[in-house]
Amino acid sequence: MKIGIHQPNFLPWYPFFQKINDVDIFIILKEPQFEKNNFQNRFSLNDEWYTMSVHKGMMPIKNKEYFNPQEDWEQIKKKLHNYENILSEFDEFITNNLFETNYSIITKMLQILDLKTQIVLDYPTELKSTDRLIDLCKTYNATSYLSGLGGNKYLDLEKFEKENINVEFQSDLNKIHSLQYIKENL
Repeated sequence: MKIGIHQPNFLPWYPFFQKINDVDIFIILKEPQFEKNNFQNRFSLNDEWYTMSVHKGMMPIKNKEYFNPQEDWEQIKKKLHNYENILSEFDEFITNNLFETNYSIITKMLQILDLKTQIVLDYPTELKSTDRLIDLCKTYNATSYLSGLGGNKYLDLEKFEKENINVEFQSDLNKIHSLQYIKENL
């Protein structure tokens, strides 16, 4: 059983979906704290950033609120007019809640990309970092954990080895944005 785990990025790059396609179960994290200046409320396309503004404050992803979701969304669509037909597919999913918005967009993108991997959500815990990931892997009887390329910078691989969970890293990634992939391939 191969598991992948990731936070719910806003309009993720295509490697996010490649990871989902390469596992048996994909876990979306709603419980960890929102990370400022990360990809939970913004994305980059053609060297430009597109951001959904959020209210200040430290809180779990599931509780984070967008500041002006409809206004920000319309600005993104206006700036990315070449992708407006694709972006309009997500109009109904734009809400005040970051997690609900991102999860709904990801779910819709899975349908568009025809990916059938089982998606589950994490659960509250005090565990952090590698211990958190191992706990999730054990919950779903994982024998293998698929990490993004950056995982080699923060994972404690010895802890995975002690639990008999093999760690693999993504490779051969199609490093384009999912919007570009959809436009060019579907």
